[in-house]
Amino acid sequence: MPNYTLSIDQLQRAEALVTPALTFLSTQDYPLGEALIRYCWTNGPARDVTDALAAYQNDDGGFGRGLEVDIKSPASNPFAARIAMHTLLVVPNDTAPGLRDRLRIWLDRNQHKDGDWHFSPEISKANLAPWFTTWEFPSLNPACCVAGLAKALGLATPRMLDRVESLFADKASPQEATSGNFYRMLPYVEYATSRDVQDHEVYVEAVAQGIIIGNEKDAYDDAKHFFDHALNAGEDVMALLPNDLLASWTNRLLQEPAMDGGWPTQYDPAWASWTTASALVTLARLRRG
Repeated sequence: MPNYTLSIDQLQRAEALVTPALTFLSTQDYPLGEALIRYCWTNGPARDVTDALAAYQNDDGGFGRGLEVDIKSPASNPFAARIAMHTLLVVPNDTAPGLRDRLRIWLDRNQHKDGDWHFSPEISKANLAPWFTTWEFPSLNPACCVAGLAKALGLATPRMLDRVESLFADKASPQEATSGNFYRMLPYVEYATSRDVQDHEVYVEAVAQGIIIGNEKDAYDDAKHFFDHALNAGEDVMALLPNDLLASWTNRLLQEPAMDGGWPTQYDPAWASWTTASALVTLARLRRG
C-alpha cells in the first residue's frame, strides 16, 4: 500500500492551524512546543528545539523538571526521557551533541540489571499521578520504549539492548500486541517493530491488527493516541493500515483544536501544550508521507 500523505485540502487545513497553535502555546509559556512547530512549519531552527528541550535536562543528563507532566518531582525519570527522545527524533541527529551525550550517559548508568529504568526514591516520594504510584518494575513499558528510542537515536549501548532483549523475551507476546490497549501496546510499537528485533514480521502484523482492534473498540481517546501508535510503529505497520482509517483519524486530528488554538486533553490540563505541539508535528510527518 502506498504511504499515506495529506491531501491538498488537509494540508491547507493544517497550515491554517499553525498560527493559532503558536498563539496558544505562547499564552501557556511553552517554548519547546513553539520551537517544534516553527521547525516543522515555518523553517525555524532545529537548535531552538534542543535549546528549549535543554531546560528539562538535569545535571545527571536525564530528563525531568515537569517534561512528563504526571511526575511532579524534578528528578530524572524514564518517562520524561521517552518524551525527550521523541523530541530529538524530530530534528537532525547532529543537533545538540552535548545534550545527547549527557542523555546517553544517564541511560547507561541508570538502567537496572533487569533491563528497566526504575523510579528513584525521590520520584516515588513526590506527587505522582495515581497510575504511577503502583507502577511495577521491570516492565516492558518503559524499558522497551526507552531502549527502542535510544537505539533509533544512536544512544543505545550493546549492554542496554541485551538487557532489554532478555526482558522482552521473558515478558512479551504477540497476543498482548494485538490487545487494542494503548499502554499495553506501546512497548511493541516503539520497540518490537524495529527490523532487527526477533520475530519482527510477527510483531508488525500484531501491532497493525492491534491498532485496527483499538479503533473498533473506541480505545483511542483522541487522534494523538491513535497516531502515537500508527506513526511511531513505523512504515511497515503503516503499510498494513487501511488508507480510509488513516484519513479518518487525520480529519479528526484537524477537527480537534479548541477556539484558543490548542488541542484539548482529557488529562492534566498541562498536557494541552505538549498535545498541541505533538499534533502539528504529526501533521508535518503526514505531509511528508
